[in-house]
Amino acid sequence: MTLTSPRPARANADDLQGRFRGVMSRLGPFESNPHLAVGVSGGADSTALAQLCHDWALARGGRVTALIVDHGLRAGSTGEARMTARRLAARGIPAAVLTWEGAKPGTGIQAAARDARYGLMRAWCRNAGMLHLVVGHHADDQMETHLMRRARGDGPGTAGMSAIMEFPEVRLLRPLLASRRHELADFLIARKITWVDDPSNLDDGFERVRMRRRLADEPELADAAAVSLDAAGEKRVHLERSVAEALAATLAVHPMGFAWLDRTVFTSLEGDIASSLMSRLVQCLGGAGYPPAGARVERLMGRLAASGGFSGASLGRCRFLAERDGRILICRDVRNLPMARDASPGRIADWDGRFTVALPTGLGKGAILSPLGVDGWRQLPKDVRRRSGLSLATARSLPALFRDGILSDHVLNHGNGGMKARFRPKNSLAFNGFCVA
Repeated sequence: MTLTSPRPARANADDLQGRFRGVMSRLGPFESNPHLAVGVSGGADSTALAQLCHDWALARGGRVTALIVDHGLRAGSTGEARMTARRLAARGIPAAVLTWEGAKPGTGIQAAARDARYGLMRAWCRNAGMLHLVVGHHADDQMETHLMRRARGDGPGTAGMSAIMEFPEVRLLRPLLASRRHELADFLIARKITWVDDPSNLDDGFERVRMRRRLADEPELADAAAVSLDAAGEKRVHLERSVAEALAATLAVHPMGFAWLDRTVFTSLEGDIASSLMSRLVQCLGGAGYPPAGARVERLMGRLAASGGFSGASLGRCRFLAERDGRILICRDVRNLPMARDASPGRIADWDGRFTVALPTGLGKGAILSPLGVDGWRQLPKDVRRRSGLSLATARSLPALFRDGILSDHVLNHGNGGMKARFRPKNSLAFNGFCVA
């Protein structure tokens, strides 16, 4: 990495702070004496964000903590993370260095690093009781994202990144989406603050870097992208509102993570609303990290709309089964479920992308946490099965405790100190509200 020293600032850089305060007022509400977690890489964008958040929080009797992720992908990354922490501390901003441990993938490294980074920061916020995590994506990032996604098709993703994302642990905020990269650098220059340039930002092996160069070389492309980005944002807000209304009209969700779809109402929906609803539904109930391919969604919708009988189908880790009353049962398939593991007392925040599991004390040796499966279902007494309101299709993918192949008394939500499984999917069923900064 290269340390960048301040150069003469352009005029009007100070007005960034006033606009930042205005955006933060729209992204609230915030608690009294707010404490913000701020993702910081050490580059100009995140360094400016940390300083803006620090100034904003101090004016409200609050404070910030910078979160620096050491991905361990380059020699010297640990030293660079610590250097960034020291530079922040010199300006009164405490920092925590979070380390991505374990083996790194050979391909898709940027996506894997992003997932690891957000996972580490969200876990830190949960453990620290933080309500807000602020990250430094800005207008140039947004434009790049818009054009890259538009090259793959015209869908909700072309609206770019939302200024607010609601997660179970924390609210993710992006207050710089209307601010340009050069404005952030000018702000730092005016404050005589140095930053570090990451050489990976110049690596043409990455799609985003190639798009960044293209935008710099083609000003007319940037102008056109700004217009189409605004239109895509308005379209997404309207689509999300329509999908939320359609979900309320077509779906009934069980607390144990499956649902019934009203086939008649669903097949009457407009195409883009129906496909977006189906993608969200599958991603939520299946626990996958990403939505299913659009072509597969369209094929399933065609089968549901066909005049003949519908017997069943699968999509994105979910099974679709016809019920006698005409509704469609949607439940988790048994593919790609977690492997059996030794059960130790404590909380598992993400068992399979759907459930958090709390394991009680007093399990003793030999306890195994595993999907219930067909054998486990058959071991349940008939009266327990009947009272549960579950079926084999809906129950076999649920977490359960075994000992020597026999279902434990702690099996599932039995109270009295037994195991607790809570449906808390990583992806919410409804969109949590696309927001333009």
